Amino acid sequence: MKKNGTKRKPQKPPAFAARAERAFKRAANNVKAQHRAFKLPVIVWKDGKVTEKPA
Repeated sequence: MKKNGTKRKPQKPPAFAARAERAFKRAANNVKAQHRAFKLPVIVWKDGKVTEKPA
C-alpha cells in the first residue's frame, strides 16, 4: 500500500561519523603495517571464532 505524501530523502551521516570511520581505517592500516614489519600474524574475529591471518 502506497502512502500519500512526499518521499523522504536518505539522510547523510553526521560529519563526526565519517571522520571516525576514516580514523578507524587508518588505525587498522597502521596495525597491518606493523604486523607485516615484525612478521606477526594478525588476530581477527571471523565466523564466531578467533583466527590468525599470516603476515
